[in-house]
Amino acid sequence: MYIANNILKRSLQNVYFFVGTACGGKTTMGKELSKKYGFAYFSDNWNEPNWKEWESIIDEKYQPYSYNGGKSLSNEEYFSRSVEEFLADKNSKAANMENIAFSIIEIIKLAQKNTVVADIWIEDFDFLLEISEYGRIACLLAPGELIIRDYYQRKDHMDFTKAIQSLENSEQKFAVQNELFKIGAREMAEKAKRHNLFSIMRSEESTIENTLMLLEKHLSVDPFYSSCNMMAIDEAAKQIERGHVVVKTIEELEEMENG
Repeated sequence: MYIANNILKRSLQNVYFFVGTACGGKTTMGKELSKKYGFAYFSDNWNEPNWKEWESIIDEKYQPYSYNGGKSLSNEEYFSRSVEEFLADKNSKAANMENIAFSIIEIIKLAQKNTVVADIWIEDFDFLLEISEYGRIACLLAPGELIIRDYYQRKDHMDFTKAIQSLENSEQKFAVQNELFKIGAREMAEKAKRHNLFSIMRSEESTIENTLMLLEKHLSVDPFYSSCNMMAIDEAAKQIERGHVVVKTIEELEEMENG
């Protein structure tokens, strides 16, 4: 069965997509936005439950690239490849699209009853813009040097780091990965610019608070409807039902919450 992108788009109207480079802030900001507004959060990161579920259903008949890609090379063989060999690996790109098909279905399921923030690895921005809209997409970026500094130290990347450290000539293998990070960061930023996507480049001065404000503005998310404010409004409504207070306008509810 083939599902056209315009049909997918109709089912993804309730979804914000966070894409971009490693260490750009997709996971951090996705969780922050979800927490503040009570949104559902989806991640396809390989250490997340969604990825584990995806791995459990991979079938050679339907996902040949993902199936064979996970079995054909040892760690030594995989990480011994050159920069050029990694970049020419069409199988890994095809496997990514197989995983995206699974992720899109899971996101649609979540979006039936929730607004969803999807932290998802999509490199094909033409496809992304066919299933969503500019105002619901944010590209979070980091320069290559920052990725190299932070990536290997993250707790959720330690298996990756330790895998390379355990191999022969690990310094050379890290050097290849570093070059790939630089190339990937540069290409992702250029691609986001070509597609006119809203982008935020992380820097040493970046803060969660400022980045969240930029995202709220771009995504047209009203801070008034944050989880904290809505809890205060719900409590005020209960007080009204009990006859303890009379509130005539939303503005008065807001004033009550603000003290």
